[in-house]
Amino acid sequence: MASAEVTFDTAFDSGNGTAFEQVEEDTWSFRIEPDAHAGTRMWFKFEVQGAQGRTLTFHLLGAGSGHWSTAHPVTSPDGGGSWTHVDGPVSHDGEEAILSFTHTLETDAVRFAHHFPYPLWKAEGKIEEWAQHPDVEHTIVGESVEGRPMHFLRITEGDVGEPGEKLGIWVLARQHPGEVTGGFTMEAFMDYLLSDEPRARALRRHAVVNAAPMMNPDGVYVGNQRHNVKGVNLNRVWDGSANTETSPEVYAIQGLISEWVDGGYSYDYFIDFHSISGAHPHFAYHPDSSKEPELYHDPQNYHNHLREYLALVNKHAPYFHPTRGATSGSRETLAYHSQRKQYGVPALTPEAGYNRQEYGPTPDALMNPAVHRAVGVGFAKALADYFELEMPEAETEAREEVIAE
Repeated sequence: MASAEVTFDTAFDSGNGTAFEQVEEDTWSFRIEPDAHAGTRMWFKFEVQGAQGRTLTFHLLGAGSGHWSTAHPVTSPDGGGSWTHVDGPVSHDGEEAILSFTHTLETDAVRFAHHFPYPLWKAEGKIEEWAQHPDVEHTIVGESVEGRPMHFLRITEGDVGEPGEKLGIWVLARQHPGEVTGGFTMEAFMDYLLSDEPRARALRRHAVVNAAPMMNPDGVYVGNQRHNVKGVNLNRVWDGSANTETSPEVYAIQGLISEWVDGGYSYDYFIDFHSISGAHPHFAYHPDSSKEPELYHDPQNYHNHLREYLALVNKHAPYFHPTRGATSGSRETLAYHSQRKQYGVPALTPEAGYNRQEYGPTPDALMNPAVHRAVGVGFAKALADYFELEMPEAETEAREEVIAE
């Protein structure tokens, strides 16, 4: 993939891009490789070599409306160590399905991506870091299709206790590999949970948090957007159709949840971090059970509890929109729908757009990891408040001030 002295490379963690062609001086077009065994083309990440000091323009071909209409790519001058938004103009031609962006290359090897990447090496580094905490039990609970480890973290102070003694919370991320915002929110959720902050200590004392922070390691590594390497959308096989051949990632976690519940342990909340295309803020899909009364003993109460928790997230993270995302329908193929229908557990799918923040203190600003992380911390803090976990008196007063605002 070369043109004159300028070359292109995607042979690295979560790389994607192909058919680079020079269309005029300092201007190249390119396309996205589709997800393995699937047609989805929604993630790119490539490196340009040999153009230091030049201002280049790129045209992504096949960039239809919706996902690309408000996209604002990012760039790294140091091999993926640091990322910023491109410094030149960004435009989208819906009629021609072309996303165009321009940037002046600071170094001899500069990377570009759809949004701030969260590659597999970063996730595995954080998992190794979290595993060193004394309140973390780290296990490998299976393998992905290509044999990568399925990491599972059980977080609690001491042991899990007798069945029903502690709350049971389950948290997942990266079922869809290109949905990188979920990586940042999950990272911040975990970092806070393992901190010395009062709400974090209360959660570890009174709850068992079961976390699968990297559900689709193969898809992340090869640069997919929504599928694993077998072409399976992992968030569409939670209805019992997951299996060890084509979707062992979901099969392994479903087995752990079943063992937990069959053992009599409490199952109190389910959170599955994702991203959403287009111009959207941080919000959460949550079932509006009042529209499906046959599924619940107390349908409106179920929905109200979800809304109560989301309001607490917003109190701690004003970038999070607390009232968007109520939805009906019983698609048991989706993780959160399957869990609330099978177990009656409050279940959410937090989402985040890649582009403008759209809500909160700076709605016109572009999305960035700091915002994603702030929302992840908000989800963790809100759990302690929602369950009214016991804390020292001064800490309890601080919590009540937040709720009362």
